Amino acid sequence: MTSSFVSVFAPRAAEEPIHSTLQPLCPRILVCLGRSTACLLLAALFAALLCPTAAWALSDQPTVNEAQAWCVTDETGAILASASEDELFAPASITKVLTACVALDKGVSPDTVITIPQMPEEGWEAAQRAGYAPGTTATFKDLLAVMLVYSANDAAYAIAEYVGGSQAGFAQMMNEKAQQIGMTNSTFKNPHGLEEEGHLTCARDLCLLGRYALTRYPLIAKWVHTPQVTVPVNGQDLTFSSTDELMGTYKPLIGIKTGKVEAGCTFLGAARKNNVTLYTCVLGCATSDGRFRDTRNLMEWAFATYKNMAVTRAGQTIQTNPFAFRFGYEVPVSSPMTTRAMIWPDDVACSYTRTLTSSSQLLSSQATCGVEQWRQGDRIVAATSFETDWPRPSFRPYRWTFDWAAHAVARKAA
Repeated sequence: MTSSFVSVFAPRAAEEPIHSTLQPLCPRILVCLGRSTACLLLAALFAALLCPTAAWALSDQPTVNEAQAWCVTDETGAILASASEDELFAPASITKVLTACVALDKGVSPDTVITIPQMPEEGWEAAQRAGYAPGTTATFKDLLAVMLVYSANDAAYAIAEYVGGSQAGFAQMMNEKAQQIGMTNSTFKNPHGLEEEGHLTCARDLCLLGRYALTRYPLIAKWVHTPQVTVPVNGQDLTFSSTDELMGTYKPLIGIKTGKVEAGCTFLGAARKNNVTLYTCVLGCATSDGRFRDTRNLMEWAFATYKNMAVTRAGQTIQTNPFAFRFGYEVPVSSPMTTRAMIWPDDVACSYTRTLTSSSQLLSSQATCGVEQWRQGDRIVAATSFETDWPRPSFRPYRWTFDWAAHAVARKAA
């Protein structure tokens, strides 16, 4: 048997878990389900917890002056605010983040020596380059560094040629990776982001890419937060500065990538403050400075507006179940980690839906037995699972008697 609880609360800033400090505004609803139905519900709800949700109406919006499309999400992928987030734009050099993901997935050794291929002439007149001469060599780690720090298009071209065998072959790998990440509204035609017909994505997808790259690829996280890098180019050590001008002026920033084409300036950003990580994307900005101003406004608005609140506490027992393999023992059920949510402090009610195995069900230890999803209005703000802990005696005096007897036997044996 599985139980499903639905409770609704008024939002309140607090460090304690919400459902231990707030009073329900409506009665709790309890639904008991058969085992097969419960399994289906658990699977469906858990799948829903993993999906980013759409933006919802806010009482106050951030100041955005230049971006034609923008998006700000939290570390779970939930959209906190957005405008035209699904409208297609040229991503420019933000493309190089996906290029790095694809290349690293292939397992290329950092010290692999790559021969620089002949670069195309058409469309590359104003392209930013590190200056590698065709036929010279560079290591994969140096090409990756100068591509992400300085946004060198020749480095991206060389990486793609080596990993994909051709630019077209690598573009196919990029699109496959984009689908894997969940970037369903994106199409990539090249590895560097220079303007090309059909090379388009959206702010929602790029925020997803930023979160994916920073949380899964330590090398990417390192280079997108590096002010400058020195690498050998054509036998001479050259120092390249980051194109991310916000890095030196906004302390919470942790990356990740700039972009600039005729269609507009772009920036995919990430920032961490007070243990909260945010991801932003601005597209179609008129000026380079404008993209950074809009990004900073989005981040500061989100940090100031949303409250980071604990909704579950690691190890906090919510029920106990009889242990399946020893009579007289029980297993406590709790969340394995403290779960926090970004809550908007207005009159929009918070609610949680908990689907949990019945407390009478026999369970083993370390078994997943439920999930919980938190919402504010229509927006999913947090999700967690519940697991059983190690078994303990159900009747505590019995446990003390058992311990005393065990110690007595040990002393006699000694």
